[in-house]
Amino acid sequence: MARQSDTGFSRRQFLRQAALGGVLLCGWNMAAAAQLRGLRVGRHGQGVRLVFDLNRRLTAAPVIRSVGEVLHIELPGIQHWLGRPVVPALGPLQGGAEMNESAAGVVLRLPLREAVRWHSFSLGPGGGASHRLVLDLLPVAGTAVESSRSHPVAGAGRPIVVCLDPGHGGHDPGAIGARGTREKDVVLDVALSLARLIRSTPGMRLVMSRDTDRYVPLMDRMHLGLAQRADLFVSIHADAFPERTVSGSTVWALSQTGATSAAARWLARTQNAADPLLGDVQSGVHDLMLNEVLINMTQTAAMNAAAAAADMMIRGLAGVEDLHNAAVQHANFVVLRAPDVPSMLVETAFISNPQEEQRLRDPAFRQLLARTMHDAVLAHFVNAPPADSAWSATRHVLGKAENLADVADRYGLSVEALRLANNLPHGEGQPGVHLRVPIMGA
Repeated sequence: MARQSDTGFSRRQFLRQAALGGVLLCGWNMAAAAQLRGLRVGRHGQGVRLVFDLNRRLTAAPVIRSVGEVLHIELPGIQHWLGRPVVPALGPLQGGAEMNESAAGVVLRLPLREAVRWHSFSLGPGGGASHRLVLDLLPVAGTAVESSRSHPVAGAGRPIVVCLDPGHGGHDPGAIGARGTREKDVVLDVALSLARLIRSTPGMRLVMSRDTDRYVPLMDRMHLGLAQRADLFVSIHADAFPERTVSGSTVWALSQTGATSAAARWLARTQNAADPLLGDVQSGVHDLMLNEVLINMTQTAAMNAAAAAADMMIRGLAGVEDLHNAAVQHANFVVLRAPDVPSMLVETAFISNPQEEQRLRDPAFRQLLARTMHDAVLAHFVNAPPADSAWSATRHVLGKAENLADVADRYGLSVEALRLANNLPHGEGQPGVHLRVPIMGA
C-alpha cells in the first residue's frame, strides 16, 4: 500500500501550511474540548450503568479495555474533569476509582472483582439532562477468581467468527518492492498461515475474503464481514513509501470523521481507488445511509472492540517488528466501514524498504507474523469474549510451582498470547498473581 513520503512535503509541513491558509487547527481543538461535569453509577439489570454527564458530545468514541483486574476507560477530548469520582462497590465493581490525564483526554480506572463485558452509547440533551455517555458493564459468567487447580470447561454457544482479508489480488498486485516482491503474494501467504492457526483454535470459525490469487472488490470484502456476523475483521497489507528508509508496522482503524491526518486521507484515497466501482462511496457525500452508519458507529460496541483489538495487535507486533506508529491510526478505509463489525487494517512491514522487503520474502518471518497476529487475536478475545459465544474467561492464580508456560499450555495459549492478554512484561510472573485465561468452547 503506497503512502506519501515523510520527507520533503511532510505531514507537519502540510498542517503548518493548512493553518497559514486559514484552517484554525488550534482553535478547532480548543472548541472541541469537552468538560466532564459528573459521574453517576447505579444498578442496571445484572450489572451496573455509568452515566458521564458532559457539556458536549465527545469528539471521538471512548476507548475501553480491561487490563488485569482494572477497567480502563479513556475519554478523548476531555479538558476538565472531576478530581476523584465516587464509585461504590456495586455488581462487578470493587469500588473506588482513579482518574488521570492522558495524551488524548482523561482515563478513568475502575477496579473490578470479576470480568465484565461492556456496551456504550451517547445521548443528546433532553429532559433537563446534558450530553451523556452511557456505559453498561455486565459480568461475564464464570469469571470469578478461582484457585490454580481449577479446570477450564468448554462453554456452550456459537463459535467466534474471525474474518481475514488478504489485501489486493488478481489484477491488483498492490505495492511492489525493488526486487519485484508483490504485496498481494506476501499478504496472502501470511493470511493462509494465520488461517491455519485460527482453524486449529477451539471455539473459533474462520472466514476469508480470498484464499487464492483473485481480485475481490472492496465493498464485497466489507459486506463479507457483515454477512458472516464477524466478531473481528482483519485486513492484511504490506506498506510502501517513496522514501525507502521508512520502516515498521502500523495498525489502522476506521475514523468516523474520515481520517486523522492529511497523510491518512491520502492513503485512504489511494487504497480505496483500487476499486473502480466505489465512486460516491469514496466521497461519502451521496451515500446518506453510509454517512448515518459512520456517525452511529460511535454509539456501538464495535468501535470500542476495534480499538481494543487494534491496540492488542500493536503490542503484539512490537515484539517482532519495529513500529512505524506506536498508536492506532485512523483513516476512512472502505473495508473497515462495516457497522457492528470490529475491523482493523494491519500494515505488516514496508515492502518499499529493501531490508523489510527481504524479511517479507523470508517464509520464516511470514510465519512469525502469522503467529504474532494469532497471539493478538486470542489475547483480544481472552479479554473480551463475545457474550453469546463458546468462549468465556476466568482467573487463574499462579501457583508456586507453576510458570507461565505451564499456564499457557493448560489453557491452549502461547506464552506470548498469555502475556498480551494480561499485559505482562517479559520474565516469569510472581506466585499468587491473578491471570486472565480463556475457557474455549469446542
